[in-house]
Formats: sequence, C-alpha cells, structure tokens
Amino acid sequence: MTNNIKIIILISLLCAHELSYSQNVAQKLGYPKEAKLLIIHADDLGLSHSENRASIKSLESTPVNSGSIMVPCPWFPEVAQYFKNNSNFDIGVHLTLNSEWTSYKWGPVTSKDSVNTIVNKNGFFYDNIPAVVQNGNPEHIRLELKNQVKKALQNKIDVTHLDAHMGTAVSSKEFLKKYLEVGNQFQLPVLLVENDMLKETEIMNLMLEGNQITVDKLYTASPIDFENGMDNFYTKTINKLEPGLNTFLIHLAYDDEEMRAVTIGKRNWGSTWRQADNDFFSSEVCQKLLKENNIILVTWREIRDKIVRSKN
Repeated sequence: MTNNIKIIILISLLCAHELSYSQNVAQKLGYPKEAKLLIIHADDLGLSHSENRASIKSLESTPVNSGSIMVPCPWFPEVAQYFKNNSNFDIGVHLTLNSEWTSYKWGPVTSKDSVNTIVNKNGFFYDNIPAVVQNGNPEHIRLELKNQVKKALQNKIDVTHLDAHMGTAVSSKEFLKKYLEVGNQFQLPVLLVENDMLKETEIMNLMLEGNQITVDKLYTASPIDFENGMDNFYTKTINKLEPGLNTFLIHLAYDDEEMRAVTIGKRNWGSTWRQADNDFFSSEVCQKLLKENNIILVTWREIRDKIVRSKN
C-alpha cells in the first residue's frame, strides 16, 4: 500500500469519525447538548463478600448507578446470582488481567495451558501491569477477555459494558485492539478515554466499526486525594464538572475484617479507602451536590442500547 493510499484512508476515517460526532453523546442519548452527564461507577464487584455487600447496597439506595464485575475472582458466584435475579442494574465486566493483592489470588477463567503467557509460575495473574505487557501474547489476552464476557453471559448477567481492571487491557496498542475486538464482538460499549493510541488508523477503524465512544472526563481518586480526604476530592470534582460524558470510578467495600485481610499491607485502594468511597456516595451531601450542579445520571445501558447497538 502506497503512502498516498494510506493518507486517503486515514482522511476518510477522520471524516467519518467527525460525522459520527456531529451529534454529541448527550444528544444521542436524548439530552440537551450542554448537559452534564455522569456515570458513578463501582469497580471490583466479585472481589470479596464485603465488596459485593457495599456495592449492591449502594446500587440499591444511593446515586451510584453502575458497576462492573471481576469474573475470575472468588466471590463472582455470589454477585452473579444477585444480578441474574436483578437485571435492571447497569452491570458490566471489569476485564481482569492482574491479581494484585499480597495473599489473595486468582487466575484466568480460560485453561491456563491456553493462556500461559498471562500467568506466573504459580498459575495466577501477574500482580503488575508491566509483567503482563512484557509477557502477554495478545491472542491470549483476547481469548481470556472473551471468555470472561462469555462466563458473565452464561450466568445470565445482562452485561451492559466492558472496562479494564487497573487499565491493563488498554495498556498497549496490541492489547487495546483486542479489548475493542471483544467489545465489538458482543456489541458492548468499552470504557475509553481520549489518548494518542485512539488516533491510530487500526484503533479508529475498530471504534467506528463498533460505534464506540470516548468518555470526556474520567475521575478517580489518587493516593494524594485519599490522604487529603475523599470528601474534599469528590466535592471539588462535582462542583467543577463540565458538560459532556463524565465518569467517576470508585471502589466500595466495608472496612471490615475480611476486607482488611484481602488488602493487607496495602493502604492505597485498601479497606479504609473503600470505606471512605462508600461513606461519601452514601451521604446526603453527595445527593445535594449532584442536584445543585444539575447533573444528570446516565448509564452504560443507555449508551449500549442507544449508540453502540443503534442502527442509525
């Protein structure tokens, strides 16, 4: 293929991309163009009983309106049974390629022999992202991601979207391609935030093929935010929220004996962190801030049904 042909293809893709955004996401979902849209999304369901209890309670009774499940984790059956019987909730698959805690481990849902490049010598996922990027065969990544979605569907979960635990599934161009391929295969939106990789022709083509969108702003607390107080971080963030599609990624659990054992030796994203997230989003202050700032809560289900699976 000559350089001229490559340039023509790239320009065509860019034009198609711009055309698809002639209506912004808010308008495609039926809201005013300048609406402040927000998904409050709880990660890590299935991690533990504590995580499940806190997340389900929040989905039932607080502004938290979305969540995603770690299918390979030990407490997946509990949460799968709940969402099988409560299919109205906005629940995705938190595609998992790491097992990051010190004494609490899990591995792939696929036969380890079939995906041997993404497990360590003990048969568990690696505990860090660089090890997965260095060792992981992209086809093994695709197979494992696909099988995690299939397992969720086989357990009668109405999967609304996909996202990436620790960002590992989007941490390289080759992994990102597999992430998008799996999302497109199941006609599911995948969580994406604008970055340079999304501007590459192959990636852009996959996004167009699946009617995929990007989130305008993704907010998640950092260790510094935790030290300065979660209430301060979330209050400031809600007050400065701008029009467009915004997402909070949060982690809900109780600071109980089980969760302290799961996260032993880890302060960041540990049990007290998750309790702090839980406390803020369960508070009247949170509800008041959302109302005062005219924020509209939306779900991945809306994006799935009105954009990704739309025939328009």
